Amino acid sequence: MANYRSSKRKYDKYDDDNLTQQTRLEKDFGPNKSIKHSRTATPNNRSVADHYNSKPDVGVERRRESTIIFLRNFNNWIKSVLIGKYVTRDGHALDIGCGKGGDLLKWNKANIKKLVGIDIAEVSIEDARKRYNEIKGRKFEAEFYVLDCYSSLISNVIPSGTSSDIVSMQFCLHYSFETEEKAHMALKNVTTNLKSGGIFIGTVPDANWIVKKLKSLPKDQLEFKNSIYSVRFEQRDNFPKFGHKYWFYLKDAIDDCPEYLVHFPAFEKIASQYGLELVYKKRFHDLYNEAKEESHYRELLYNMRVIDRRSEEEMSDDEWEATGMYIGFAFKKR
Repeated sequence: MANYRSSKRKYDKYDDDNLTQQTRLEKDFGPNKSIKHSRTATPNNRSVADHYNSKPDVGVERRRESTIIFLRNFNNWIKSVLIGKYVTRDGHALDIGCGKGGDLLKWNKANIKKLVGIDIAEVSIEDARKRYNEIKGRKFEAEFYVLDCYSSLISNVIPSGTSSDIVSMQFCLHYSFETEEKAHMALKNVTTNLKSGGIFIGTVPDANWIVKKLKSLPKDQLEFKNSIYSVRFEQRDNFPKFGHKYWFYLKDAIDDCPEYLVHFPAFEKIASQYGLELVYKKRFHDLYNEAKEESHYRELLYNMRVIDRRSEEEMSDDEWEATGMYIGFAFKKR
C-alpha cells in the first residue's frame, strides 16, 4: 500500500480535523414495479438529469478498461464499508440517487429484504431496473421510481407510511445544496421515510478540502486539477452556505457537471431539525485507514480490485488525491 501511504502524507495539509481549520471554513461560508415518472425537476436539476441520462451503461468489461478503474473500485469499496457498518439484515433500504444501480450487488450481499431506488434520471432508472432483473440469486425485492427528490415529496410515488431501516445517498446530496429549500426537501424525504433508530448514510464532497485547495491558488485562478479531475469555480470572493456552484470533471465519469459545495455545519443543522443526529463522519482517506484494519474489509480491497491481487497494482497518486475530496457520513434518526 505504498502509494496510498505516501499520497496520504502528501495531501494531509488539506485535512479538516482541527478547530482552527473548521473555524476558517465557517468564516468562509458565513451564514420490480413499473417505473413511475415525475416531471417536477427544476431547470438546474433537469440539466443534472440530462447529464446522467446521456451517460450510457457501458457494461462491466468496458468499465474495467477505464483509466480510473482503481478509483472507481475504491469508491465502491467505501460504499460497501458504509453499507456493511450500518445495514440491517432483512431490513428495508431506500436508495435516493440510486443512478444506474451500481450498488445493487452491495445491497444483495447485505441480505436486505427490500429496496426502493429513486433517481432523477429516467435512463438511469431504466438501467437500474435492468441490472436488478439480471442479478443471479437475488435475495431482495426492488422497486424503482423517477423523481426529483429535492423538489418533490417521495410520498408522491411511494405509499404513505412506508419506512426504511436505512437510507443511502451516495455522491448526490451536494446537488440539493443549490438552495436551502432543496436541502430541506432532501432531508425531509430522508427522515419521513426512515424508521426511528434507522440510519442515513452517504458520501459528499468535502467543502473544507475544496475551499482550501482553491485558496491555495493565486488570486486570479479559479481552477485546480490533476491528470484525472478538475474543479473550476465561477468566483472565490463569496462563500454562501447554499448555491456556491463549481464545475467538476472526472475522467471517464463526469463531464464538467455543475455541483454545489456542502457546508457541513449547515447540513448537520438541517439534519438535526429533521430528527437526525450525526454519528459518523470521516474523510475517505481516514475511513480507509480505519476500515482496512478489519480483516473483512481488508480482504474486500482485493476482492473488489481496489488492489490487484497478482500485481499489487493500485491507485495512482492522482486518483488517491481525487478520493481525498470526499467524506463518508452516517446519521441516526432519533
